[in-house]
Amino acid sequence: TKDPDEIEVRYQDGDKGDSTLPIIGTNSGARIEAKFNNKTFDRPSKLELLPRYRSHYRSSQDVALHDNNLSSIPRLIKRNLPHHQSKQQLSVLRKNPFFSGPNWAVANDWFHIMLRWSTSFSLLFLLTAWTVNILFFALIYKWFDESDPKVECGLGEVDSPISFNAAFAFSLETCTTVGYGLPNSTNGFFEPNCGVLQVMIYFQMVCSMMSNAFLFAFFFARLGRCDQRGVQVLFSNKAIIEKRNGKWMIHFRVYDMDSSQPLVEASTRMYCASWKDYTKQKDDEIQPQLLQTMRILHPNDEFGAALFTSIPTTVTHHIDAYSPVAPAHIRKGANVVHGHGLCLREVDDLTESRTGVTCPVCGEAYGTLENLKKHVHYNKLLEEATEELTVEGSHCDPNIFMSENTESPELTMRHIKDNLVDKEIICVVEAIEPTISGTFQALQSYRADDIEFGGKFAPCMSQNDGKVYVDMDKFHQIVLPSEESQRFYIDKES
Repeated sequence: TKDPDEIEVRYQDGDKGDSTLPIIGTNSGARIEAKFNNKTFDRPSKLELLPRYRSHYRSSQDVALHDNNLSSIPRLIKRNLPHHQSKQQLSVLRKNPFFSGPNWAVANDWFHIMLRWSTSFSLLFLLTAWTVNILFFALIYKWFDESDPKVECGLGEVDSPISFNAAFAFSLETCTTVGYGLPNSTNGFFEPNCGVLQVMIYFQMVCSMMSNAFLFAFFFARLGRCDQRGVQVLFSNKAIIEKRNGKWMIHFRVYDMDSSQPLVEASTRMYCASWKDYTKQKDDEIQPQLLQTMRILHPNDEFGAALFTSIPTTVTHHIDAYSPVAPAHIRKGANVVHGHGLCLREVDDLTESRTGVTCPVCGEAYGTLENLKKHVHYNKLLEEATEELTVEGSHCDPNIFMSENTESPELTMRHIKDNLVDKEIICVVEAIEPTISGTFQALQSYRADDIEFGGKFAPCMSQNDGKVYVDMDKFHQIVLPSEESQRFYIDKES
């Protein structure tokens, strides 16, 4: 890791030391010019990585991801349908499978594997299997009649075994039960010396009955499957990142084209795939997690992030101190409570739903930094009036209340853009199709090229002559920001 905010550096004069590494800055001959914590050092020194960090150092040859190949990272959700939509498929392949490849899956979950076959291949396979079953029993009937030509069981005449064509017709008749009759038009089937034939017919009828039940279940599941229902759920081509009321937000829009039949219990989720963070997790020897959950501000995920998809809806995520879209140094530098593995939202602190800012002196917790500042100021006044109180360890101690205790680092557009280079934001809409009560998911993803800074989605609904319309031409349209807003983003970027 080469981020100055994440490395502790000490400066050592001379050339002493075996593990001195120029981690930060540029090495100009025997001098190193470095900038650290907003201080510039220009001295004949070397930057030494402390022992607790040496095990995490990787040379440029060992790092899995470089800045020049981040653009080649493949998408997890490919946009392979018109209007920049996806086929609801995750582009992940198996490599060196633990369970001996597809054979293990076929042996344990063959029915669902067959359901994922294409319709044309399924029909061809099942028709072939049905025909092979008929041919198999036709050969059995022919073999049985030829094994003892003196016994007449109704298949062929005495000393004249049944032909293959007749055996096939009899097998087809038995399998489809279209009207029963022996080829030789006798009652030999009921004779006591024809028990083997009765057993063979019995097993073919059982196989026919089971195959009919399977075909009914298969075609019902195949025709009634809801995974393709997700193609009617549209996502906006672009996502928007904007700064509103001092807070950075990311928005995308979603709409179900079959709006006359509203989806049941529709909800949405968001994830962030970060390959840089994933590589770093492996290097830091912690549990690797490619997908990180993104909390949803609107619709509120505390109420299940419920959607009414028959109306175009904008989904919003707040890029706060807990958001994976924010850079790591912003998240670590924010004066908020540690999540300890939980996925939290800063807005819960701002609305006093949860206290996430603590006083380092007395441990009193507050929802916002402003309230913490008021607490510190008030207690300073009280403690300054107490003559016997020592300054050290109190609210008046300047070594405790530094800027990092009462201020959070500013998140800028450049921070977000740089952090989005390797990111893929995955959006999921899950709902129940009301016709056959099947659950399905609709997927979409946004990379850095799919995100606009500033602006808003164009209004796409209108009413006229007593009818309500959704203008699909405007669904993906983004209204450019105002001149004032444009100046804001241009100034921030510059």
